[in-house]
Amino acid sequence: MNKYLLAALAIIIIASVAALLILAQNTALHNSGNISGFTFANTSYKFTYVATTPQEWQKGLMNYSVTNTTFELFVFPKVSIYPFWMYDTYYPLDIIWINGSRVTYVAHAIPCSWYSPGQTDCMVYNNYTSAHYANYVIEARGGFANSTGLRTGSIVSIS
Repeated sequence: MNKYLLAALAIIIIASVAALLILAQNTALHNSGNISGFTFANTSYKFTYVATTPQEWQKGLMNYSVTNTTFELFVFPKVSIYPFWMYDTYYPLDIIWINGSRVTYVAHAIPCSWYSPGQTDCMVYNNYTSAHYANYVIEARGGFANSTGLRTGSIVSIS
């Protein structure tokens, strides 16, 4: 074998190993069976739903009954800016953006039906976005953040 063929073979092997490592990391991140809840201020909470796919992210808590014990975790493949909407969501929500374990932003979101007549475009009036990067978002019943003291800068342990 000549040296160019060996170099090409080495590059292919290295690229293949790197691709497998990235795939394994993303698979582990999206394995929602390993994620069951979160802890904040020495209190543990269980996730009702864990969304790991674009279809699950889009649905969120649309058309669900939301109680004080309803929590949905959105797991994203990378740290970025993620907007949320309130379309077909009937209860106020706290939307909590988290980067690693630190809360980067909390929005107190209200359902479309609470807006006055003439404000019917839910995509315009009920779009919530953090200006800060996150790789997780938790949706909880409105008032959760205020009642627990959770705010920007708080530490949340997802497990």
